Amino acid sequence: MLQVPFTGPIPVKPARVEEEALLSRICVRPPYFALREMAFDGETFAAQVRAEVPQGAELGPIQGADLSRHAAIAGLCRAALAQGDDKRRYYLAQQAWYEGHPSDAPYGSPVTLRASLADLSKRSARASIEATAQGAPLARLEVEYTVLTEAAFERLFQSRRRLTPESGAMAALPPGHIERRGATLTRALDHVPAEACAGHFEHYPAMPVAILMGQLAQLAGMGLGDGPVPYRVVRGRVEAQDFCWAGEPARFEVTPTAGDGGLHTFRCAAHASGRLTGSMDLTLQPVELAAQG
Repeated sequence: MLQVPFTGPIPVKPARVEEEALLSRICVRPPYFALREMAFDGETFAAQVRAEVPQGAELGPIQGADLSRHAAIAGLCRAALAQGDDKRRYYLAQQAWYEGHPSDAPYGSPVTLRASLADLSKRSARASIEATAQGAPLARLEVEYTVLTEAAFERLFQSRRRLTPESGAMAALPPGHIERRGATLTRALDHVPAEACAGHFEHYPAMPVAILMGQLAQLAGMGLGDGPVPYRVVRGRVEAQDFCWAGEPARFEVTPTAGDGGLHTFRCAAHASGRLTGSMDLTLQPVELAAQG
């Protein structure tokens, strides 16, 4: 039998990634860090996650904001594994793009993340993350990060340093005060509890961008009708302008900008102490219209 020489890349068996070794290189900690069954084959970083917040009106095995949280962490882990040393760095998400796919997987089903590195420099990184559930595509994300050394981060934010007790779980944000002003829905919090920032970051508690965006997505979902309306997140574009630090008052606001073909688009913004901390363009699809389409 003729033997044809193999000229393609030699497959590399994924190697298990130990949590402690990875945590020494990155900026987040449990409970915010919740990746499991981590593996790396030299190109792709893979991990398993599950939903960690109560199910709301959003359909699928995990909420888009919760998925974005885990995906952004998977992306920064991939960047950390590409560094030439094991020094700790802060990977601060600056922009993210989310594209979701319908999924019939029950809420709480395991989700597989696969993160690849698109670009890495001394001061920035970009990662692509694919999410699947029950073997089917669930979402694709692109995340851009600003990269800071540990010393640079501490120098920039030394005024925000405070002791943060260890916590086994992230606390939920208080419901706050919801108000409608014309077409705009707002939610105001008197202050952000440090317990809601557990693991992000150690001794510098700040509300994660994904949690901010989750509040905005829930508020946008409320704008789909008078009562709870099941929906799916179709796409989102997020930009982080600043941190919302523990103890600060926060305000979330969403305004519908378009409604066409069963898709509803919202312009969203999050503020802390009056300054803009994050903005998002979000497209939702109510489930009744999704089923017809």
